Amino acid sequence: MKLLLRQMLELKLTNGNDGRGNSFWKSAKFRKDCERYLRINQLNRKPFDVPVAVHVTRLFSGRERLWDSSSIGRGNWKEIEDALVAAGWFHDDCFKWIRRTVFDQRKHNESCVLVEVFDFSGVSECRS
Repeated sequence: MKLLLRQMLELKLTNGNDGRGNSFWKSAKFRKDCERYLRINQLNRKPFDVPVAVHVTRLFSGRERLWDSSSIGRGNWKEIEDALVAAGWFHDDCFKWIRRTVFDQRKHNESCVLVEVFDFSGVSECRS
């Protein structure tokens, strides 16, 4: 797969361990804050015109620890992804445009998110 974009975002992933409950005001506010961050930092762009795979890496520092691998994608990534759609990175977050999302994590000198977008056109989804 060909790398189309590599971008560090000064946003912090959460693992969702605090629960979401029945109220979405907190997640809606975070999504709007993410979109504002993207626009202020001129990270809005034209959408990719091919299906993509998105690799999301949680970079953590200090006393933070590794999370269970399944926790990386269950927290606030969806709000960040929705903000990326609003800022023009993707036409939509449906399967037509984002075919795969992969999560990873590693220690870094600051807490942030590394987003890498790969061209996923021509990759067969059918497996026997």
